[in-house]
Amino acid sequence: MTETRIDDCLSNRNGVLFIEEMASPDLVERFGSPLFVFSEDQIRHNVRRFRDAFEKGWTAGPVKVMPAAKANWLFAIQRVLADEGCGADIYSAGELDVALRAGVDPRFISVNGVPKDKEHIRRTIEVGARLTIDSLQDVTFLEELAPTLSNTAYVRLRIRPAISEFVKKSDFAPDGMVPTDLVALVYKGGLSVDEVIEAGKRVMKLPNVEVVGFHAHHGRHHRSTLYWEAQMHAYARDLGRVCNELGGYRPQEISIGGGFAIPRDPHNAATDYTDPLLFGSLHLLSLGLKYLGARVRYRVIDKLLKLVEGHPNTIPAPSIEEYGAATTAALLEALPRHGVDPAGVMLQLEPGRAIHGNAGVHLTSVKATKRMTSPIRWNLVTIDTSEFWMTGGRFEHHLHEYCVANRLNAPRVMKADVVGRSCYGDRLLGAVRLPEVEVGDLFAFLDTGAYQEVSASNFNAMPRPAAVLVTGDRASVVRRAENLDDVFRRDELPEHLARSGSEKAAESSPAERTPASPNRA
Repeated sequence: MTETRIDDCLSNRNGVLFIEEMASPDLVERFGSPLFVFSEDQIRHNVRRFRDAFEKGWTAGPVKVMPAAKANWLFAIQRVLADEGCGADIYSAGELDVALRAGVDPRFISVNGVPKDKEHIRRTIEVGARLTIDSLQDVTFLEELAPTLSNTAYVRLRIRPAISEFVKKSDFAPDGMVPTDLVALVYKGGLSVDEVIEAGKRVMKLPNVEVVGFHAHHGRHHRSTLYWEAQMHAYARDLGRVCNELGGYRPQEISIGGGFAIPRDPHNAATDYTDPLLFGSLHLLSLGLKYLGARVRYRVIDKLLKLVEGHPNTIPAPSIEEYGAATTAALLEALPRHGVDPAGVMLQLEPGRAIHGNAGVHLTSVKATKRMTSPIRWNLVTIDTSEFWMTGGRFEHHLHEYCVANRLNAPRVMKADVVGRSCYGDRLLGAVRLPEVEVGDLFAFLDTGAYQEVSASNFNAMPRPAAVLVTGDRASVVRRAENLDDVFRRDELPEHLARSGSEKAAESSPAERTPASPNRA
């Protein structure tokens, strides 16, 4: 057998994609298609690399990895993280519940987000999790609850630093025109410095409440380590001012949030700025050529379309070790300069996509192919998944690395759009290079472990696919595939509509019955 490693959990064995020790066609045969697959070993490996990298750099105190549950909150995945000694960054009451069920130590659960209702805050305090203040309304609720508490509320203040030191286009802006510092400032998470000071002064007066530190999170705006250095400088600057205004307050813990890129980094890679230029040219030419007739017009368009080609990102993102070194060095240098002593402070980080992203593969089968030869040449490959099952990636304009999992060694000789099964255009891969594919072949979308399965919807009343966890040569279902009963389980029929269709049909005469059109969209 010839084997070529693709990364830690993926390999090419005689032209077949293996996930750990499991052949991808075998997984689909056993569990069905499409299928979300997660590598347990890759998740554990990513956690340990983050822990080692940041412990090496943060010499002032302890380090805690608290992965963002929003990226992949499946119960089994959270149990793997708890087993690795991780904390959790959670947003909702549901994420808090799954973290606790999985066995995460509540002392290292950070309850973030805005808005929070009073019961969510009460529950956070009752279980002993960290409450991250993210609005002045959080403070108001805490003021109402504090006198009635039977245990201490451990509170952190979330700040939104202005990162003026680094200004590039934000990867969250698909048009490429919004700078990183502006996007970070208008993002809903976090408080301005003045609001943090107000919140801190109000909270510090309350009984049964202890302010233990600060939190900041900007997200995946830019992959550069320079961006992280600029974040840390801005964070330290604002922490210095806040601590001074709070009477020389000294934090016990500082969280830097997450937003680290993954190695193949599909984020915003679907935004190819050459395409708008080409299609703009097509539009202008169409206007100019329409009087020459459709035949000439389509001939020119056909030649221009040959220039359109989609391709995933080919430049690796910085490594976990590079992020760790740059971030910790910048923070250790900047904190003392702004009057904050880092000695003994616990550094917390909340990677989400960087823990889960490259641990996930989405497998999907080819169901049809179409080859248009006139009036233009264009190929379509239809697969049995949908963008509505990878919604998180669509929001962030992902272009995932892909392969035909049972033809890894075949040359990519054709160009096609790869489209999904929904009634939308569902263009998952645009004008990409492929081997000659046929019905039954197996596609693999790499780096789909974060934000994809957990954002899947039931658009078109489609039952969502299963998810399995692979470790070595074992694979187990961690979320079963839905059936049609699951799709309609939440539906309720009002009483006035509750009569059955057969009863209504019986009341009408044969002449009054009109069959539904079979072509109704």
